[in-house]
Amino acid sequence: MREPHNLIIRYVVAYVILTLFTLFILLIRSIGTYLIAIFVIPTAALITTILISNLIRYRSSIVADVLRSLVAPSLFIYLLIGGLTSILIVNYREYSSIINYLMNFLALVIIGAIVNRYSTRQMIGIGFTESLLKYLSYFFVFLGLGYLFGAIYLPLFYPFAAVSIVYLVLTSATVIESRGINVRGVIGNSRPLALAAFGIGLLYSLLSIPKPSIWNTYILIVFIIIASTSIIYAGYKLYISGLEVVESIEEELYEKHRREIKVVPSPEYSLFEEAVREFVVNGKKDKLIAYLVHELTNDGLDYKMIIDKLDKLINYSSVVTCKRVNRRILEMEVRDRINLINELLNELLSNKNT
Repeated sequence: MREPHNLIIRYVVAYVILTLFTLFILLIRSIGTYLIAIFVIPTAALITTILISNLIRYRSSIVADVLRSLVAPSLFIYLLIGGLTSILIVNYREYSSIINYLMNFLALVIIGAIVNRYSTRQMIGIGFTESLLKYLSYFFVFLGLGYLFGAIYLPLFYPFAAVSIVYLVLTSATVIESRGINVRGVIGNSRPLALAAFGIGLLYSLLSIPKPSIWNTYILIVFIIIASTSIIYAGYKLYISGLEVVESIEEELYEKHRREIKVVPSPEYSLFEEAVREFVVNGKKDKLIAYLVHELTNDGLDYKMIIDKLDKLINYSSVVTCKRVNRRILEMEVRDRINLINELLNELLSNKNT
């Protein structure tokens, strides 16, 4: 109990000192208000945030760490540069737009660097937070770059702003994924999405530049060609990443249920195991059919009998071809494949025993 008491006393002393300093600088009217804007207000916010983090650290060390190491410095920088911006605009009104853009760039890039540095510490203890903070830092940095280039020429703001929006969406996507919803296809294609957003922003920039109207038609045609190519590529990447996710889940399920396959080891077991793995994991039945046809032929079965016995396998169709597949459906599919294999093995053994 004594430590929180001493902590509060220290912060009360800090607030008293800050208040006395504020009263003192108010006497210096020429620079007093400036010092309040760029020093007193940011410092008060910093002290308050750190105080809150210290008060709640025993209840939630994670939140306390975020407040102390991430929110406090970011808020300090934001208020410091915001105060400095207002002072510069008051004194240089004719350059207010450029000052505003440049100071926004400075604040956002510094905050992005703070967030990125914090993400590398891995102190939070939650798996998805590193990606979340990484994308959040990209959001700040690209938005800052937008303000930098916007200060040079306003239309150049839009491509970087579009990219920053993509990373903001990806930040939300990491939270959604942490809830158990599979959005790895989106997160895994962050770069193509960012590139596409940059292209859209660049198109808007080009269209907003004053020029002969006929040029807009040419720009639009070129953009449609580039956008179509990009969409096809992004769609292909999403499709491939989706297949990789499905295959990894099926591989995991195969390893989980492989003991349910009732097979007797033999000299040709490795060939059969490879065929079974391909069928259970990927739904590919070519090797399995070839192996079973070979075995049934050796058992003396004719063409019609082999077709009858392998009818279910030949006509088997995977549910993975559907557009929406979740883990539960995949596990049911793997079990169905294993049951089908066991049924075929029973047929094979019954033929060998007769």
